[in-house]
Amino acid sequence: MNDNQDLNWEQTLFNIILHAGNARSKALAAAEKAEEGSYEEAEALLIEAETEQVEAHKVNAKIIQMEAGGGQVPFSVLLIHSMDLLVLSWAEIDHTRQMISLLKRVS
Repeated sequence: MNDNQDLNWEQTLFNIILHAGNARSKALAAAEKAEEGSYEEAEALLIEAETEQVEAHKVNAKIIQMEAGGGQVPFSVLLIHSMDLLVLSWAEIDHTRQMISLLKRVS
């Protein structure tokens, strides 16, 4: 890879980090709102989290397609971090959705 390709690759990974990080933050904010009993706000934040997650997933899907098409996916700590944050944000969204459901039942 040349310097320009390296920069584009890093930008691609940072796009995943950006959107997955935003998704996680929105999910955590939704959980806090649910704990306060503000379920409508919690649901709205969860929708925002899912929208961010979709954007992160789109970038991730392009990486998978690149490798499936025979392209080389450069291994790096940044790649691992982006994938880790992507999976973590999915889990956070799922956990928050379950938490909201539980809080609604017990309140």
